[in-house]
Amino acid sequence: MSFAWTRLVSSESFRLTAIFTSVIIVAMLGLMGLVYAITHRALETELFSAIDRDIASIQSGYRAQGISEAKEVITQHLYRGASSDFLLLQTTGGRKLAGNLPVMNPRLGRFFLRLPARAATPEGESLRILGEGVMLAPGLYMFDGRNLDLVSDAEEDVLAASLWVLVASLVLAVGGGLVLSHLFLARMDAITDTCRAIMAGRFSDRVPERGAGDELGRLVRTINAMLDRISGLMENVQQISSDIAHDMRAPLTHLHHRLERALSEARSEDEYRAAIEHALQETDLLLGTFHALLKIGQLEEAVDVRSLPRLDLSHLLEEMVDIYRPVAEDSAHVLTGRIAPGLWIHGDRTLLAQLVANLIENARAHTPAGSHITLQAERHDSEVVMMVRDDGPGIPKSEYERVFRRFYRLERSRTTAGTGLGLPLVAAIARYHGAKIALEDNAPGLIVRVGFVPAEGTR
Repeated sequence: MSFAWTRLVSSESFRLTAIFTSVIIVAMLGLMGLVYAITHRALETELFSAIDRDIASIQSGYRAQGISEAKEVITQHLYRGASSDFLLLQTTGGRKLAGNLPVMNPRLGRFFLRLPARAATPEGESLRILGEGVMLAPGLYMFDGRNLDLVSDAEEDVLAASLWVLVASLVLAVGGGLVLSHLFLARMDAITDTCRAIMAGRFSDRVPERGAGDELGRLVRTINAMLDRISGLMENVQQISSDIAHDMRAPLTHLHHRLERALSEARSEDEYRAAIEHALQETDLLLGTFHALLKIGQLEEAVDVRSLPRLDLSHLLEEMVDIYRPVAEDSAHVLTGRIAPGLWIHGDRTLLAQLVANLIENARAHTPAGSHITLQAERHDSEVVMMVRDDGPGIPKSEYERVFRRFYRLERSRTTAGTGLGLPLVAAIARYHGAKIALEDNAPGLIVRVGFVPAEGTR
């Protein structure tokens, strides 16, 4: 229990709550001081406003009928007024004429007065009086004041209410901080437990998502997306390992047997030379396979397509048609281009050239002599579409998804040279560029369709 409490109090959310609570307390103390000052000023203003009204009425009575009327106004006011009112009418010589205050030294203006206990109230309590002294006439002095205890009581009520608000705010802030810290730690524990489970080998575990759109919710979704990515990469590595073990065992075994046979059976220099040449061919095929696997692995890493340079795809495809037209003619194929001008995308020129070359070579290798191959590119709505068409035998629709797997080859293609990595490399390059790749029936033949995101500012 002690450890849990210590962990809760030492959490980052509780520390932030403590900081915010301190800020709130300081702000409320400042607000309380401001409210107290405003209240004090308002009460003082109201007090002097009442005093000024009393003085004005007494002055008016004196001007009308003399001292007797002034004394009468004071007597009536004290009779009808509150117990907090204090009045005095005296001569400057020290003779009291009216009022409920003892004779004093005449002082003009607003000032504070404290009465001794014996002169203040029958109960013997001292009084604090705030008032104003004026001269009604030469030799005639008047003082009008109010008991400050009532003002102090009002100010104390304001302070008490402010303190209660401060205490309630403090309790709510601390309580809310503890609750939020507990909820925060619970969600962090879920993340920690998931990470530990994955470290223990349970790669399918994910952090529970609560549908919240706050920072932790976004963090959880990001972590889960990262775990999905890691899981996919690990499955990819396992698949590559399995494919290598399955598809490369045969050529490695064949190479081993060929070298053994050359070592035991070859008798002449020509036989040794022929064995070495065959071994080099097998080695080149294996190196090409590993190079393609390495390239595909590199392209699996995510990239922001917009960070790639702008590329004139139309110009690149025209160049590829010019380069591969003689190669196609050598194998009795016809390569043509139908490329719209001004097709700009973001891309790596070398990788896209390899993508086009792989598609042309794939079409040339799997179609009979005399077949037509067309490299086509145009703008379709919000994407730039590149297509490689042929009128060969095509691929069964049931095989469309499988041909993008590493080392996968159709049965009729197993007798031809190749590694089964051409189309998977094309798919990896397309994904690297944020492009969508799909196969379609050309009736007869096959269409490989690649849709790119156009570069900004192009139509």
